[in-house]
Amino acid sequence: MGTYYQWVADLDATEADAPLLGQRVVADLVARGVLLPDRSPNAALGADGYPAGPAWGQTVVASTSGEQPWGLEVREGRALHDGSQFSVDAVTCPRCSAVRSFYGHPDVVGPTGMDEDGLDQFHEAANEWVEGGAADLECRECGAAEPVERWGADGAALACLAFVFWEWDELRPETLGWIADATGGHRIVTGPGKV
Repeated sequence: MGTYYQWVADLDATEADAPLLGQRVVADLVARGVLLPDRSPNAALGADGYPAGPAWGQTVVASTSGEQPWGLEVREGRALHDGSQFSVDAVTCPRCSAVRSFYGHPDVVGPTGMDEDGLDQFHEAANEWVEGGAADLECRECGAAEPVERWGADGAALACLAFVFWEWDELRPETLGWIADATGGHRIVTGPGKV
């Protein structure tokens, strides 16, 4: 079994503006009836969250269970948002757009079917950034060293603001649009997760 979630990360939020942007998104979702306004310890796994409101069904592609989800957790501060358990599939260089896949055929990524060195380099740089430092990744194609937070990551995001929808079915594109609009048009990315 396990507990499922979907995260939505704001790639443009800074540490300084994350609290205000988080409040704006929550206020918008409360106004739409998607969330209830008061936080609860039962709405998120291991943290307080905003319980699902009566209009939560309008946010999902289809409800697989028909049951109301737990709620929404707002995460502020530098973090790597992913689905856990080796969920970063690849990274994309911000300079030349070359993609470095971490999983694939052994002839391409290594005898284990995993580019262990590349994945370790990404996680080391990501951890340095999360801890408040700065770290670069070097592109194997163009040789440029760019800050890790500028790299695109399939299945993950380095961001200072994220929204975790606990036990929620797949979010509709319109829901992601509401979040982007409430942040002032910031770039957002999303992905599934399980603990």
